[in-house]
Amino acid sequence: MRAPTIPAAGQLYIPPATVGTDPTLGTISLTSATAFLLQTYTRTVATWMDLFDFQSCYQLTVPQLVLKSPLMFHCVCAFAANHLALSNTSSNPAWQFVAVKHYGEALSMPDHEHALTASILLLSYEIQGAQRSEDYRRHFLGLTGLIRSRRITAQCTGMDRANFWIYVRHEIALSFSSEKPLVLDPLEWKVTWNKGETREDVLGNHVVWIVARVVNLIYGPDGQSASSKAKREAFLEELEVWRAGLSETFVGIPYGDKDDEGFRRVYFPVTAAAAAAFWYHIVHVLLYAEPMLQDESYVPLIQEQAMQTTNIAISDFPAALKVFSTHGLFYETGYNTRATVKHLQDLVEQSH
Repeated sequence: MRAPTIPAAGQLYIPPATVGTDPTLGTISLTSATAFLLQTYTRTVATWMDLFDFQSCYQLTVPQLVLKSPLMFHCVCAFAANHLALSNTSSNPAWQFVAVKHYGEALSMPDHEHALTASILLLSYEIQGAQRSEDYRRHFLGLTGLIRSRRITAQCTGMDRANFWIYVRHEIALSFSSEKPLVLDPLEWKVTWNKGETREDVLGNHVVWIVARVVNLIYGPDGQSASSKAKREAFLEELEVWRAGLSETFVGIPYGDKDDEGFRRVYFPVTAAAAAAFWYHIVHVLLYAEPMLQDESYVPLIQEQAMQTTNIAISDFPAALKVFSTHGLFYETGYNTRATVKHLQDLVEQSH
């Protein structure tokens, strides 16, 4: 590197050109519209993806890839434009056309070194519109093939680790809608958990792992048999062990008055902790009531757990939590009051 020129006494120092303003950088040509989409992505949907990833791979790493990869560029633009098309705060119907255009461009791109991340982005785009669509299910199975062929597990780091846990969230959402076990068995995930763990993102993924195993139990061949009772009790004990090791950030603090249906908002200092607490309550409902009510004595417990999840859902948390929780809310409406169902519907609308 050439040494900087030191100006003579009395001369004005002129700094070199600012780093990052070179129009030839990368292979992407930006317009005002696409620059807006990239900025929208970073401040909205990327935060959803990073809910349980404190390395913020989708907020920090993906934007760097976008500048060098047309595939990633179109995936991100499609995802952001689709968010704007569905958002109550956006009044421009043209965003749907923009989203479809970028989505089509992304699908026409050849296989790529970033195919896994691109597939995650496109799958997240598709789940915004129609989780039960054939396109979503077909692309989900293709993503499962990528995860397996590239041996992506919980042991990975960086983008691969982030992609793995987002894939798992898609797995769980699809299992809820189909009422079938996960495609990728949690026994294949290669998870390791450290005693005394305090990071909220890691603890959040830990409870997601428990949820996945419970889903496999209740929607598997033993879900309706009497033999599942001991396994359900073991999961309840495992949940309490997980809960016993949590820090104060996982303790929700009620605030404000109860509404007419008895719901009250709660505050968590860390959004990831609120999301983990949400799923802690959801998994209790699963164990008590799926695929059928296990015992009449569980009904008050189910109502209490449903109340706790709704209290979290109606609170003033970022969209990342609200979007992540909608699958559980959709599932749980059968175990709460009609008033709760309206809360859940309102929440889903606010999340877009």
